[in-house]
Parts: sequence; C-alpha cells; structure tokens
Amino acid sequence: MKCIAILFLFISYSISSQQTFSNSALLELILEYTSAAYPSETLSEFLYVGIRRQKMYHIKNNKIFSTYAVSTSSKGAGNNIGSFKTPTGLHFIAEKIGYNAPLATLFINKKNTGKVVSVNTIEVISDKDEITSRVLSLKGLQQGINKGKKYDTFARGIYIHGTSDEASIGKPSSHGCIRMKNDDIIELFDLLSVGTKVVLLNN
Repeated sequence: MKCIAILFLFISYSISSQQTFSNSALLELILEYTSAAYPSETLSEFLYVGIRRQKMYHIKNNKIFSTYAVSTSSKGAGNNIGSFKTPTGLHFIAEKIGYNAPLATLFINKKNTGKVVSVNTIEVISDKDEITSRVLSLKGLQQGINKGKKYDTFARGIYIHGTSDEASIGKPSSHGCIRMKNDDIIELFDLLSVGTKVVLLNN
C-alpha cells in the first residue's frame, strides 16, 4: 500500500505540474499507476480520464491510441449520490446507446428523442446539460467507492456523452458526466465494446 501511495503522489504531482510530457512518458506513468492500483485487472484496452487535466486517453496494447479533450463536473470529483461530481476509480462501459443516430441527436434518460439540436461552439453562460450523439453509460467496479447504495455510478446516471455545448470542452462544466465533442464521441463509440474498462482519476 505504501508503494501505491508513493506512486499515486508522484503521478499526481507530475501530471498536474507545468512540465510538458511526451506521450511515452505519460503512458508510462498511467500504466504504472493502473498496474499498481488494480493488480488483478487485465487492462489491455481501457479509457483513462485525468479529471484535473480534462483529458481522456484511449489506451490499447500499452499504447496511447487516441487522446480527447473532455469536460467533467464543475463541482469537482466525488462519488456520492446527489453530489453532481464526477466519480473516480475503476469502472466499465455498461451500455452503448445511440447506434447510427445523426450527429447532435438529443437523448433524454438514455432514450433517443429523434430531435437534432444545435451545437454551441462559442462560450456563453448556459446551465443546459444536453446529452447528444452517443451515450456510454458507466458502472462502478469498486464496492463502497463507486458501487453500492451511497456511491453507485450507474444509479447516478453517469455517462460519457456528446454535448450541445462544445464550448465547455476542456474545462470542468458538466453535472457529473464526462462530456465530449460530438465527432469525438461518435469516433470513440465505434471503437469500444461494452465491458471496456474506464479509469477516472482526480490527478
């Protein structure tokens, strides 16, 4: 446990510092952290969300396959139901929703409304949290952390999804979910399968 704590502190300092890391150095840090934190998991392909960095990394066969800017909760990281914070820890993709829906299709309660909404790319003050294009719903794997009565990610309705407010991408703005640009979530949706692991870290 001491080793994991030291590694966590090192990653937290390094990734949140102003240093510029090459992809290979960043990948090494991510792989060291995930192998220490989840030694029983086989993570040949997974998503890694750096909450403070507002970045998502698709890692496959020990390589960074792609990188995306995201927007997580404006309230920070946290796992409690009702907190409107972005959960942390080990998750998996429980559902893929929105196959072949047109770009910017609006989803409510994981249902396709059939309505295509306009996408805002200019920063404006807005409290809208429209879910668009594709939905990847998340389920926690850690009992008492992101799974269970008070902390259940799936019960909270936490998704990776497209947004009509693309101007929010790159800074904390969501109500708990992980927002992506519509083109990006469509690309990612087509690459991943149900069951793919997702690691969220407030690093």
